[in-house]
Amino acid sequence: MKLYLEGVKRGPADMPLIRDLLAHKPEMTRALNDFTEAVMRGPSPLGPGMRELIAAFTSKCNDCVF
Repeated sequence: MKLYLEGVKRGPADMPLIRDLLAHKPEMTRALNDFTEAVMRGPSPLGPGMRELIAAFTSKCNDCVF
């Protein structure tokens, strides 16, 4: 949490990314990683590229840096 709060003080460009969280405690984030992989790469009528595009568009609409 300390890293996150420090990032807020510096501004959004310096905030840790989700991949930093996943790399920091992989044993605690394994379920989230597995879920994300299943959603983005599992069986679907949409290809992985289209799912990535939807995720990027959603992030943009939410004013998230993607």
